[in-house]
Amino acid sequence: MATRKKLKKEVYLFIGLIIVIVGGVIFGINKFKEYQYHKTNEYKLLNLGYSNDEVDFLLDLNDDEIINYVLSQEKNSKIINILNEKYFLTKNFNLYIEYMNNNKDLSSSEIVRNINIHLDKNFYEDTEKANTTLDTTLLVNKHYLLDKDYIPDDLVNVSQNYAWGEVGSQKVREVAYNAFLDMWNAANEEGYYLMINSSYRSYEDQEIVYNNYKNSSGERFADSIAARPGSSEHQTGLALDIFSKTNTNKNTFSQTDEAKWLKENAHNFGFILRYPEDKVDITGYSFESWHYRYVGKDIATYIYENDITYEEYYAYFLED
Repeated sequence: MATRKKLKKEVYLFIGLIIVIVGGVIFGINKFKEYQYHKTNEYKLLNLGYSNDEVDFLLDLNDDEIINYVLSQEKNSKIINILNEKYFLTKNFNLYIEYMNNNKDLSSSEIVRNINIHLDKNFYEDTEKANTTLDTTLLVNKHYLLDKDYIPDDLVNVSQNYAWGEVGSQKVREVAYNAFLDMWNAANEEGYYLMINSSYRSYEDQEIVYNNYKNSSGERFADSIAARPGSSEHQTGLALDIFSKTNTNKNTFSQTDEAKWLKENAHNFGFILRYPEDKVDITGYSFESWHYRYVGKDIATYIYENDITYEEYYAYFLED
């Protein structure tokens, strides 16, 4: 009997030992998992105070550079806002952060926009050559300049039925001219008669225009109303100054039915209102209700529907 009791006791002790060992192993595994989890980016981000949704968003980016930067800083929701911006570009992340730190009063959308289109620098301060290989989608402005000898090789004369000036004085690239004719016909069917007041200008022509403004009213005024030579869209042969047959007054044209028709319909023919009234700080030019640029129907429609400038479209979709 004593032997049976002793055996039973030993069995219980053995079972207890097994339980202790198993419990210890489970505890150890859980502690190891906890230790391993504490090393994960998820835990570190949560520990910084980011929400579960913010952490999921950051981890979904799958970008070590961005994650490491966020982990090296205190929680900053503005960084999340920047990363969430529609036109955020990964290649510009470090520039966004530097610009954000130096311009704390700007919104995340302003930060992304300004960096994308080089508004972190003054106009004409750090220029590049315009990429003419992009054909009708090249960008020419106060940052991207054309060479003095750039002349489109497909310029055609504009008929005097649609333009002022002497025969042959108005020229435009053929693709833009064909699109303008389609637009002219559509407008004419609704009772509007459009006329081109200015089209292609050579580098030298623009130099004369700019210097006239500069000499009469100073450089600051000239820069607000005219492009410096090399930075004019008119040199591309894709820009048109369009008025009505009865109104060529720059001060009042925006109030005409023709101007309103162009604003609402030009994108259907591949043209954009290049210098809108509410985008002066982006384009660097005063509002020009008459200045239209050919970019093609798809791009023009996107710009119109999303209410952005060509600078913004170019930076996100076309710039290297």
